[in-house]
Amino acid sequence: MKLKIIRYAAYSLEIILMLVLQSTPGLIPEVFGGKPILLVSCALSIAAVDEVIPTLAFAAVCGAFADISAGGTVGFFAVALTLLCYVLCCLMRYFFSTGTVVALPFCLSAVVVILGARFLIFALPPGGAELFVNHYISRIVYTFAATVPLYFLNRFLSGVLR
Repeated sequence: MKLKIIRYAAYSLEIILMLVLQSTPGLIPEVFGGKPILLVSCALSIAAVDEVIPTLAFAAVCGAFADISAGGTVGFFAVALTLLCYVLCCLMRYFFSTGTVVALPFCLSAVVVILGARFLIFALPPGGAELFVNHYISRIVYTFAATVPLYFLNRFLSGVLR
């Protein structure tokens, strides 16, 4: 029980750190017009290595913080990230092994789904293809690139603190 509390405290500190990194202007440079959504990376990496109930809680918190840091109210990211992390966690727990070879392609797919859905719902104006090419593709790649080290960190934490 003590190790579980320490693991969840480490996840909480990681979420706070990602929120600060994501929200501080000018700290993370834009690459080809896009910045990563670090809270999405954090939630997906936790979903790939932990149980269902903690995954739901941390995904909801990450989603709410992502919505708030984007200047809106709690909504899209909170709901979409919670559902997506639930699916990812169930796939990793019940259908596939929890290995890197399986987890990272699923995380990439999840990043594409959530950011693609956000684009289709909120940012599809006339001429949206140019916006997608100039901003969303780089944001998808950058967010997935941030997911990789977070996955290995959370896999280490999950293995050591079990």
